[in-house]
Amino acid sequence: MRIFIYLTILSFSLISCSKQKAAKPTGEPITLSVNYSEGDSKIITAEMDMEMEMKIGDQSIPIQSSSTFEYSMMVEKDLGEEGYLTKFKYERIKSKSGGPVQMTYDSNEPSTADSLLGVQLSPLIGPEISMKISTNGNTSILGGTEELPDMIKLQIQETMKSLSSFSGFPDYPVDNGDSWEETIVQQQGGVEVTVDTTYTLLDMTDGVATINVEGKMTGAMEGEVEGETKIDIVSGWLIEANSSAEAKSKENAGVATMKISTRMSVIDS
Repeated sequence: MRIFIYLTILSFSLISCSKQKAAKPTGEPITLSVNYSEGDSKIITAEMDMEMEMKIGDQSIPIQSSSTFEYSMMVEKDLGEEGYLTKFKYERIKSKSGGPVQMTYDSNEPSTADSLLGVQLSPLIGPEISMKISTNGNTSILGGTEELPDMIKLQIQETMKSLSSFSGFPDYPVDNGDSWEETIVQQQGGVEVTVDTTYTLLDMTDGVATINVEGKMTGAMEGEVEGETKIDIVSGWLIEANSSAEAKSKENAGVATMKISTRMSVIDS
């Protein structure tokens, strides 16, 4: 179960479908940044499908899971150069895992709260989390998680990153075909995965920046990530994202292989 929750967390940090060819440079580079407005209110839906083979001794056990996370996010205050003060809340979580043990949790169904998945995920429902998002997309939690388990705090921190598009926008203007890089390191319970990621601006038609994401995973898990993200250029809000990842773990991580596909969409509330 620990590795299942960990991979759920990891998948949201990879939100970014195969690579498209970049459009011809416009000669007018843009600066990607967060430009929210006070009162902005969004509903975010993230869906994830996962296939794994758990290696236990000499046996390989297949496991499939499907999860949907629904969040609300509101911009409370424009802090000027410091960024934006926002409120974030998990509104609903649905998760189902199939394997030797069938597990189901739906936050709208109280009877599932005592399931193994419910015990792990139900603490996410309820708390209203205060966080600050800088103009380049970096996030920091200010309050609302004090009573939550460390694993749940990590889930929230990584979700914050995905909702603000990436861990950070480039600090220079970019045109079609330009790329920038980032290294993301995840560590929990002795399990560490590093993702070296390259982002490429493919297109910026109709006020929307389409960005390709390619990543290489190393550490406890080794593999590749591909994805595509669409960002509203004026506001910096995430519009939608799709990603896929395939990886193979080292023996001490407890998983033989995995495939993850993730979809995220954002609408006005």
